[in-house]
Amino acid sequence: MDLFFYITIIVALSLMYYAYDKKKSYEIRRLEVELEHKKVELEMKKIDQDQGRAQ
Repeated sequence: MDLFFYITIIVALSLMYYAYDKKKSYEIRRLEVELEHKKVELEMKKIDQDQGRAQ
């Protein structure tokens, strides 16, 4: 086997790892956004309840 073959294998494995790493970071970001959305909804419910009690 020559050097080109080994370089090709290393590049292919590097690209696969990079894709896996990006997928994980996007998944974490998506979960963070969902959590923030739930926090906002909870705050809106608390505000609505507080306004209902004040009236």
